Amino acid sequence: MSSIMKIKQTKQELLSHLSDSVQFLQLSAAAFDKGHLGEAKRMAVTVRVLAHDTPNSKSLLGLLKYKTNMSFIDTAYDYKPDNLMNHHGLVGLQVSLENPAKSSYLVPLTLDGRPNKFILFADWWNKIVIVDRNKNVFRRRDIILSLANTDGGAHVDPELNLAYAQLSRQNSIGWVFSSSQGQRPLGAVELYSMRQIAHEVLVSIDRKLKR
Repeated sequence: MSSIMKIKQTKQELLSHLSDSVQFLQLSAAAFDKGHLGEAKRMAVTVRVLAHDTPNSKSLLGLLKYKTNMSFIDTAYDYKPDNLMNHHGLVGLQVSLENPAKSSYLVPLTLDGRPNKFILFADWWNKIVIVDRNKNVFRRRDIILSLANTDGGAHVDPELNLAYAQLSRQNSIGWVFSSSQGQRPLGAVELYSMRQIAHEVLVSIDRKLKR
């Protein structure tokens, strides 16, 4: 069997891929903000390409040697284990008393009052950002990889992790709004959280490139 020859991509080519990835995130974020929540899945795939290393594949930021010497902005509130409430540290709540149907999660971006601190990649990737009422714990990596690998980003898995299924399908985070039309569970916390994660990645890359 003849061997398959490979040619290493140049740094300029890798930077071109980085530029494409940034544009992918920007376009998906703009579409998400207009109401196309499914764009969160595409954002998850792009962030996976940028940041997730496995034994068989290398992240783009890793190939550029950025991953180990850049900081990532962390806009998530810290989880406090003694807190009896659910925790969604990346996103807030946007409540409409006049029209409860318009209530949703709030993507804060760089809103004043958020932590907005820069941390190492491993701490950013592994930080707890959601804890539901069943005390299931979700780190940034769990949200990104669940959306990208199993829930329609790059692949649709016939079976989902139970905790993720409860979060994304059964509103295990627990918020419900009541109106004259009845009660409405407030879903998609994983999608709104992914939108905020994309914002963090864009800010972090922009800061790295400017330096």
